[in-house]
Amino acid sequence: MKFHIFSYRYAREILEHHTNNEAWDEIIDVVSNAPLFIYPGKSRSNPRLDVVQQCMNTWFDRALAVEHGWLYHPLATAIANSRLAADFRKIFPNITIQAEVQFGNMSRWYSDIFKLQTAYSQSLVNLGLSIVPMGVLGRRIDSNIVSYERVLRELPSADLSITLPILVIGVEPDEDTQVVDLRVSRIPLSRLIRKGSEKNRYRIIHALSEGRTLRRVDEASDTGPMANPIVNVPDEDEE
Repeated sequence: MKFHIFSYRYAREILEHHTNNEAWDEIIDVVSNAPLFIYPGKSRSNPRLDVVQQCMNTWFDRALAVEHGWLYHPLATAIANSRLAADFRKIFPNITIQAEVQFGNMSRWYSDIFKLQTAYSQSLVNLGLSIVPMGVLGRRIDSNIVSYERVLRELPSADLSITLPILVIGVEPDEDTQVVDLRVSRIPLSRLIRKGSEKNRYRIIHALSEGRTLRRVDEASDTGPMANPIVNVPDEDEE
């Protein structure tokens, strides 16, 4: 994926410091290698919509939690039984980062920022990471999807209340992006996006990781390793 970076409260400068090279390189590697999952014709009323948000989210789940060892759905607060869960968190040698990956409605992004600030105010993390689509990509997902451009307009206005450094990364496909056409698999779209379809999405992503064709992927295929949540919370994107 092609990416753009907004450094809120010097987040980029912090991560590019030589003491945090491991964290910076890992984040950039994951974002750069993200594929694009499409299903042309997914919407009968709007032919422009072709990107499958749920598969984008699950790819990041596997890339961060499984392949790079980020905690998956850790509590965003020190309050026990709060059920306020973040997406990811990782303790690097010199910095602890909480990450929120959002390809959904803009309202979800405000919740993500609240969770980042909550964790920071309780000294659980040092820095936040917010991965969102560029506007051109968001418009291929649905209406009122969070966009990097809107984040850039709105986040600085909260300077007195959002006090932690946040690295905002906006992604969009370019000529080097792997485009995954989900129509070629044997799993129908409804069985990839509805509640309870997480395993099917992992079946798609596992096949990609092994370089296998999707034409043979069905609901009996191997899921490969899956992220294990620390906190059992509902999947916001499937509610």
